[in-house]
Amino acid sequence: MSATDITRTAADVAALFSRRSIWEAWLEVEATLAETQAELGMIPADAATEIRRKASFQVLDETALAEDIARTRAPVVSLVRALSAACGGDAGGYVHWGATTQNVMQTALALLMQRAHAAIMARFDDVLLTCASLAEAHAATVTVARTNMRQALPITFGFKIAGWIEEWLRHRDRLAAAAPRVFCAQWGGAVGAMHTAGALGPELNRRLAARLGLGHFTVPSRAALDGTAEYVLLLGLVSATCTRIARDLYMMMADEFSEAAETLGEEVVGSSTMPHKVNPKNVVRVLSLAARLRAQVPLALEAMQPTFEGDGANNQMISALAEQACPLAHDLLAELAAFLDGLKLDPARMERNLGPAGEFLASENVMMALAPFIGRTRAHDVVHHAIAHRQPDGGGLADMLLASGALPPEMSEEALRTASDPRHYLGLSETLAMDMVARARSVAGAP
Repeated sequence: MSATDITRTAADVAALFSRRSIWEAWLEVEATLAETQAELGMIPADAATEIRRKASFQVLDETALAEDIARTRAPVVSLVRALSAACGGDAGGYVHWGATTQNVMQTALALLMQRAHAAIMARFDDVLLTCASLAEAHAATVTVARTNMRQALPITFGFKIAGWIEEWLRHRDRLAAAAPRVFCAQWGGAVGAMHTAGALGPELNRRLAARLGLGHFTVPSRAALDGTAEYVLLLGLVSATCTRIARDLYMMMADEFSEAAETLGEEVVGSSTMPHKVNPKNVVRVLSLAARLRAQVPLALEAMQPTFEGDGANNQMISALAEQACPLAHDLLAELAAFLDGLKLDPARMERNLGPAGEFLASENVMMALAPFIGRTRAHDVVHHAIAHRQPDGGGLADMLLASGALPPEMSEEALRTASDPRHYLGLSETLAMDMVARARSVAGAP
């Protein structure tokens, strides 16, 4: 991975799949093929040198090539003609030796996707480190866990983020494991059986891939499109996690919660009609990009089902997938990292939002404090009965239990009130949050 790969901007990643970049990747494949064939004695070494020298738009006329492609409707054929004509001597006769169009296109696509992947993973770690900083800052910030849209138990916000981090790390592992399967040269001649290369075919396949920094298939079938499809499916999974994170925070920005907000400039206008509103801006872009990325998944499943040994329609689907999904993924991750970095959290409001349930959030803790004296089942019944029959002015859980007369004499009022305080019932929230902070920073290579 080069420095330029990991510092690409969103525009750079999109430009990887521009017309010129794609054609330059085709030229790179053609030149590298010639060099590998020369190494194996399949073509003259001086021919390979000449092909490499001329495989550039410093030599070739991009406009003339575009015009020829418009006539032939066979882009690689036009490119091969232009490169062959530019080569001196008889070198042009060795361009595209034993190759077919899809060998060039699919191998070049793998190259471009691999470069995009390096940039995507850099942005992936930006999100990881931003989450780590948030989790550390809020490892002890008391909030409430919500299940089925109802308040459940008190936790810390750092613990909530720790769950995001671990899920993010699983995605990171999936993408790393898939890379050797996805970024492979596709080199086997017209249908993948290495007809023209013969016995040298497998070695040509291996060496060409190695020169390009790609993996290789033992059976380089043109119909094997599952690698690109797998990559898009994995990006779809990532997008779902992005939505999960963003959706939670989006809801926390609602006036009814007011636990989170975006850092926006003073000149930002929230609503064209309601001056009091400051609508979220960044989180909605994250949600939109994530949905657009997931929308590529059905096409990926269609694309990997070509007929027989190759199908032009599916090849076009695969190319379109890579050209759209990779820039979308990079853009999504960059937006998510920026959104999280500018997130403003309100710990005081989070604690106040414990109010609707108050001490009842710690009912499990009260039950377990009573259990050693009266048994777990009886303790559950006592606490449940007190909550079920509470009066509007009956006070908190501790007050109701003290008034019920159902407490064993061994249970002191001080112990009861401590057990019913949600701030004292956070489980291992803080510990688990800091564990994931350390793991995230270790994986991302940060101190």
